[in-house]
Amino acid sequence: MLFLSARGPVHINGYAFGDTDGLVRIVEKVQKEGRRIPDVQAAYPGVTFNSKSEWGSANTNLSDGMNELISMVKGKKDDIKRQRIKRGMEEKFSKLPSKELPNR
Repeated sequence: MLFLSARGPVHINGYAFGDTDGLVRIVEKVQKEGRRIPDVQAAYPGVTFNSKSEWGSANTNLSDGMNELISMVKGKKDDIKRQRIKRGMEEKFSKLPSKELPNR
């Protein structure tokens, strides 16, 4: 996977996919926290958002996409590992320190 940033390509596979089990836990946590839709209009007055009537379906679509990502990562775990080794990402990124996300 490749994401583009302001300074050029960033290989997300190098960072996020080194610990596929950890990635799944993070996506599941984000998904769980995303079920509660905050009132962003109150937090950001003066900013134009989609109508509140659209928020539920948009959130459902996002959650469905996260389910697909979780299923893909779980189903292709061994392929992801092999690909990381073949491309040198395992060696390059596997020794980076890991930090747990704080609990809320």
